[in-house]
Amino acid sequence: MIHNKCDDINRLMEEMFMSISQKDAVVNEVKSILGSSFDPSTPARDQLNDDHLQIIKSNVVSGIINGSVEFKKETSDEKEIARYVSGMVSNHLRKAKELNGGTQYTAQSSGRGSRDPQISELNKLLKTYSEGTDEFNQIVSAIESRKAEFTAERTEQNKSKKKAKELSSIDMDVLPEGLKELAHNLVSQANAQ
Repeated sequence: MIHNKCDDINRLMEEMFMSISQKDAVVNEVKSILGSSFDPSTPARDQLNDDHLQIIKSNVVSGIINGSVEFKKETSDEKEIARYVSGMVSNHLRKAKELNGGTQYTAQSSGRGSRDPQISELNKLLKTYSEGTDEFNQIVSAIESRKAEFTAERTEQNKSKKKAKELSSIDMDVLPEGLKELAHNLVSQANAQ
């Protein structure tokens, strides 16, 4: 009986000194700040004001520094930690179901949309369908296909630029007479692309 109580006390002591995940720290801070007014069906960001956010960030930074919140890097630079925590809190407010109104997080952009108009438009279309529907899956497939095409196009453009740069560095004066015209034609073709 005494041995079991000692084990329980040791377990409780270990739990007290264990650090919690960053996500749990943010969730706990939000719930603590909002108290009984916290509504899990409404995104927490809509329930918090700027002062609340500053308190949450400050408390999470303190938790990282004192070791009660997990952090894999060196914790001596408080400014670096504060910058990290600012983004991390925003991410958890958007992504954690406990804090975003219980919705499945979907990235706003599937990447490269700002550089490719087709991907941008597909991302807009994607937002109109629920995840898991046939239409949603078709659009995701189209985005992935276009991303692959876009990447291939960019790779080809980069190869062409590299080739043009290499060719333009050829000193035509030192080439044999029979190859000068060949090299000149290659440089012209590469520059035309």
